[in-house]
Amino acid sequence: MPEKAIEIKNLRKEFRSSLNPLNLVEFFFPRHKTTVAVDSFDLDIFKGETLGLLGPNGAGKTTLIKLLAGILYPTSGEIKIFQRPVDEQKINIGLMLGYGLIYYRMTGYDNLKYFARIYRVKDFDSRIMELAELFDFKDYLYDYVENYSLGTKSKLTLARALIHDPEILILDEPTLGLDINVSEKIRKYIKGLDKTILLTTHYEKEAQELCDRIALMSEGRLVKLEQKEKFDEVINSFTKLGEKHVSVK
Repeated sequence: MPEKAIEIKNLRKEFRSSLNPLNLVEFFFPRHKTTVAVDSFDLDIFKGETLGLLGPNGAGKTTLIKLLAGILYPTSGEIKIFQRPVDEQKINIGLMLGYGLIYYRMTGYDNLKYFARIYRVKDFDSRIMELAELFDFKDYLYDYVENYSLGTKSKLTLARALIHDPEILILDEPTLGLDINVSEKIRKYIKGLDKTILLTTHYEKEAQELCDRIALMSEGRLVKLEQKEKFDEVINSFTKLGEKHVSVK
């Protein structure tokens, strides 16, 4: 049996919010609403595989990703990375979570240097040049990120996730909003990576091209898990959930 890279057991995440914090009575005697974002979630991801995570908006995918990356802590349940608690394994994880993890008023080089220093990457200058060459943005490396196109920002965020050469890569909709040509290039880069990858996407083509297995999430729960060969079956289930954003991009 393949080695387990990620083990998720009975995972649950609740969020509490005040019903009406601006009301004076509620201020002194607050009442709270509990929202369950991830519920009774079990999943194993094997070393070297790419697992696609599909689900409607609000299904809990981003919350699950933040739990795996150690950004959020679970209400209950367990996450292990290579058989150890996630808190001890953060350096083994590379995270691409939109454009919020890069700094627009810095150059691409300074962004990568900043994160390389955080992760204590040795010879970070060579690593930065290697990634800039790999993702084809060397000509823009010393420009401010605020002047980058969406495609170049995506390349930079992927390079940022890889700066410390992690064993596990978590990608949240890596080609969202990109044109067809740039999307194809990003997929080609991802496909060539020798990593354990968890990928969320709304694009059928992306999931079909990159993933070894497909998981379907709804209302915080894992509702289906199939091999790539049963992709159409998963998509049919996805459609029945009322998802309106599946694309063939």
